[in-house]
Amino acid sequence: MSMVTTASPELVQVTARHPLRCTNESAVAVLESPFRLGPMDELVFPFVSIEVVFVYRSPASTLSSDSIHGELLPVERLQQAVSRLLDYYPHLTGRLQFNPDERVPEITQLGTGAEILVAQCSVKLDDITSSGSASGRILMPNLPASGNALLPPFDRTVEGVCRDPIFAIQHTRFACGSVALGIRLHHIVCDAHGFFQLVRDLAEIYRGLRRSSLPKLADPPEIRSYLRGGPNAMSPDEKQEALEFQPSTYYVEDSLKEPSESPAPSTELPAGPPVVGRVLRFSGRDLNALKELATDPSGHGWVLTFEALCAYLYQRVYLARLELHSQGVSLPAATAQLSRGFWASIDIRDPTRLNLPARYFANAVYCPHTYAPHDLLADRPLWQVAKFLHDLIRSVDPQQMEQTTKWVAAQPDKSRIKLDYSFFNGSFTVSQWSKFNMYMDVDFDVDEHDKAIPPVLVSPPFTEISLLDGLAMILSTEEQFYRATEEGDSPSSAEVPCAIDVNLTLSEPLWTILDRDEQFQKFCC
Repeated sequence: MSMVTTASPELVQVTARHPLRCTNESAVAVLESPFRLGPMDELVFPFVSIEVVFVYRSPASTLSSDSIHGELLPVERLQQAVSRLLDYYPHLTGRLQFNPDERVPEITQLGTGAEILVAQCSVKLDDITSSGSASGRILMPNLPASGNALLPPFDRTVEGVCRDPIFAIQHTRFACGSVALGIRLHHIVCDAHGFFQLVRDLAEIYRGLRRSSLPKLADPPEIRSYLRGGPNAMSPDEKQEALEFQPSTYYVEDSLKEPSESPAPSTELPAGPPVVGRVLRFSGRDLNALKELATDPSGHGWVLTFEALCAYLYQRVYLARLELHSQGVSLPAATAQLSRGFWASIDIRDPTRLNLPARYFANAVYCPHTYAPHDLLADRPLWQVAKFLHDLIRSVDPQQMEQTTKWVAAQPDKSRIKLDYSFFNGSFTVSQWSKFNMYMDVDFDVDEHDKAIPPVLVSPPFTEISLLDGLAMILSTEEQFYRATEEGDSPSSAEVPCAIDVNLTLSEPLWTILDRDEQFQKFCC
């Protein structure tokens, strides 16, 4: 079947929608209303969501005898599991609003409910296996509407964000019995770490329903945000000290907004050629080879595989941009057109950073950024670019993370906080999701031999917001699950890392250049 046919959104039809609330009404009753978020939540753009599709293939053998109607992931049991999950995450039953005084997001209408959509796909999962793939892998671009048809709809206007559920799931059953779970959360309530924590908690509760009608999480989450409450939660001295700090990433706009203005920035992207997303696979051996090239040949210093991969993508994409913009103009003129920005994110839950609770759910991210010199990206070897990024990531200390967070918390009007960075005009943004063990402990059902049925694909689709020119999402692959369950800690596992996928989105003309770039094609497929 051709990609054009399988990508059609008409293949998926939503047949029902169900609101989902806590099984225990007291879970909501004990929360204050409105439910306050923290400074790291308040900086997230309201129109951004975390959206991931989990695809589960129906096993060739029969399912476990306790499955409902012999189905994989029956909707009835999923509904039970989500309702029980909400007992631990009751704030996700509310709706977002913006406080008119501090201009900050908060959650109100607690108990309104999350939502599950039930859908049918008219084709079999095997019919949309990636065309020409010897491995038979499912790739996101081959799914209906490139995976977007498997997600709950999301209205990115401020009105839609405040009206619609914070947490929604679409359960789509394929003609073969396989199932896709499209799970969406407002990014303003959590980051990717928190998102995958919630999905693993959902899977744990779902599995627990085989033994109990009211299963418990072994380790409940921490849903209250760090420094929630804003300046009113700080003493006058603490607030004054926080305001005197000068963060490197943010600044306060001088002019005040009119109260009627929207607190959300514009979602309009700069005009230009279409942005195209591709999935690039890097094998473990490719990653090792890249890391070797990205390490100082003198033997001094070290880099992570992540840093080596970032440096490689950052440099190859910049060189492609330079070639594109040099057509018909001088090199200095082309160089002046490009920003060379680099943006990454650091999870700051760790005891060596902010030492937040291990099960902290809300946003806990610090984003270092820089603008690399032209000659570094254009003329220097990969190991020098990797060292530059390595030094950037390690230049941020815990004190700087904490002071920046307190500075945000102390601001009386959060709508005036501006980001001192542009994601456009040649910047490169990277987000490392592979560290969140995307394929681990997200199995729901078992087959007749009590073997877990893992997902065959876990990936964010290419959505309207993620189609940013120069965004690399670094993702785990199915190898992670099979390596852990079949090999354990064997020597080969330590020597060769699991393969990873990179969802890379670039302006269409850049792909034409990269397709003939031998250095780019050398390490990925």
